Amino acid sequence: MVAIFEIYRPSSLDDAVEFLHKHAPDARPLAGGTELLILIRDKKIKPPKYLVDLSPLRKDLSYVKLENGLVKIGALTTVWELSESFLHRDPRYAGFKDVWHKFGTMHLRFVATIGGNIATATDFSDYIVLLLAYGANVKLRSVDGERVVPLEELIADRRQLAARPDELVVEVAFPEPPPRSSSSFEKFDRRQILIAGIANGCSYLHLDEGGKIADVRISFDMVKGKRIPGRVKPVEDFLRGKVFTEELVTRAAEEVLPSVMEKYTDWWTTAEYRLEMSKVTLKRTLLIAKKRIEGGAL
Repeated sequence: MVAIFEIYRPSSLDDAVEFLHKHAPDARPLAGGTELLILIRDKKIKPPKYLVDLSPLRKDLSYVKLENGLVKIGALTTVWELSESFLHRDPRYAGFKDVWHKFGTMHLRFVATIGGNIATATDFSDYIVLLLAYGANVKLRSVDGERVVPLEELIADRRQLAARPDELVVEVAFPEPPPRSSSSFEKFDRRQILIAGIANGCSYLHLDEGGKIADVRISFDMVKGKRIPGRVKPVEDFLRGKVFTEELVTRAAEEVLPSVMEKYTDWWTTAEYRLEMSKVTLKRTLLIAKKRIEGGAL
């Protein structure tokens, strides 16, 4: 049986949240649709009675800007639009360019949105992995107003947000990185396009003038006890405050990371291989971030 639902096109953001409130939980927001429509088609989620087409709100929710010390990205900003912004030109945000090179196909980059990637809430959500490393917060809007939630608290479980069904993701924001900081994202797979990822990870690094690690945030596609993206804070604590060396990075990967990683075996590969590639991801992203800081290049 073909799923049948009604499409509602709101006239404004207020109209959208009012409709969601009135019809929750039988209404779901539709941004690019690159994930949601596939899930409905494949019967992995129950078809909603209403899909709220957010495209009329692009003029309000598609932007990348620096404001009051925060980088702010509208929820309907597409992956292509991110690539046209300062996030792809400044070494402090180099991980954004890394994600671009590994993200789906060119067609998907024109359609997929940052808000949709967050709402998907799976280990395949590249921008969740990236934004966790930047310490991002997410703004939610409902008829009751707005609230801001740390991204790591918003991702409750696989395909599940810690949000009410009538709350709409409207913006993601994170502090502007200081000088001598950068990031690196890595995604391993056997293919070069439409990559799901055997191991995905991102490292954000800030070095002081003496070469000490002033700050570091590291995220992966999944961490111990969860099959959703998360940060590996014991690894961060091990590195923070120490002088950056390749030996230190190797110790972090070999001695600390395994205690906070829990991988799985499936038809694609084994848990042991996923863990080994996660170690490679950690070492590679930290070393590349350091090189970018020192060289100032993307």
